Amino acid sequence: MKGIQVEKVGGTYDYVEDLAKPSPGKNQILVKSLVTAINPVEPFMQGTGMLVLSWPIVLGCDASGIVTELGDGVSKFRVGDKVFGCTRLGQTGYGTFQEFFIMDEHLAFKNEGKLSLEEAATVGVGVLTASLGLISGLKMDLVPKKVGDNSEWVVIIGSAGAVGSFAVQIAHLCGYKVLAACSPSAIKWVESLGADATYNHRLPLEDQLKEISLITNGKFSKVFDASAFGAETGMAALAKHGDPIAIPKYFSTTNDWVPIEPVEGINIHLVTLGAIGKLGDEHQRKVTAEIAALIPQLENLLGSGQLKPMEYDVVGDVGFKEVLKALDAYKNRKGSSKKIVVRLAEE
Repeated sequence: MKGIQVEKVGGTYDYVEDLAKPSPGKNQILVKSLVTAINPVEPFMQGTGMLVLSWPIVLGCDASGIVTELGDGVSKFRVGDKVFGCTRLGQTGYGTFQEFFIMDEHLAFKNEGKLSLEEAATVGVGVLTASLGLISGLKMDLVPKKVGDNSEWVVIIGSAGAVGSFAVQIAHLCGYKVLAACSPSAIKWVESLGADATYNHRLPLEDQLKEISLITNGKFSKVFDASAFGAETGMAALAKHGDPIAIPKYFSTTNDWVPIEPVEGINIHLVTLGAIGKLGDEHQRKVTAEIAALIPQLENLLGSGQLKPMEYDVVGDVGFKEVLKALDAYKNRKGSSKKIVVRLAEE
């Protein structure tokens, strides 16, 4: 089986043709990998070894493809169905940079034809991370509501990236006014997703806090840091300018590796998508159960067009060696909020 493999921590990405084809277990499906996306987690795992359970490893976790084989007990899918989503991270057999990979049935999205293969490949990691950050972390209800003049604000830091783009959409759908932190070049993009106001995340901290206070008038109690680098801003905004009546306030972040200083009255939630599908401890089981419960709701929102996939750039032609070009393009790009995707095979 063809794919892109990394031999060891810090090792190179190598094209190989002798990978063992995985077999689906109970309640699992085997998927032919057609389009895969590049995410920050791939170079993170390759460079640090974190989340990788054994070496060598095929990385990639965000893809769309076609179901080719069913494990025992599968009821949601049939052979030939189109599927997409985020696979288990760092575990042999689940990497999407290879011809066939495994997905857990209850953690996979069915594509009923509403999304192209490329669009579907942009969704999994972003929408699930955003949902964990907002629904699990900020205690939002994933129920569409209209935004009105009296709606509460939510601050989303890093709103133009994959996670932030979905977070803006989901928060807006949940009935919140969205204050999105982004670069000036991304303002039109995040506004098109539902942001009610923006501020420049490149401003000095005190200027950012002034902007947040001025725009929201203190009518907020929830901040989501989709960038993993906004803890200082988010925590200070809640402590100094958040709704004084709200008890508790909520801060959620994709940064789960750098400790955050606790502040009385603020609940801190660390988003750990890396636990998806893993059942080794109570936390992993909890996150996996949360994702499984979210997917049917998210499928409906994506299918109805209430949630939109990311904009994307296709790198290269068709084939697994194109992943190497895409990884280089991801490493060297500057300023783009589009997802990088690769076409691995024809249908």
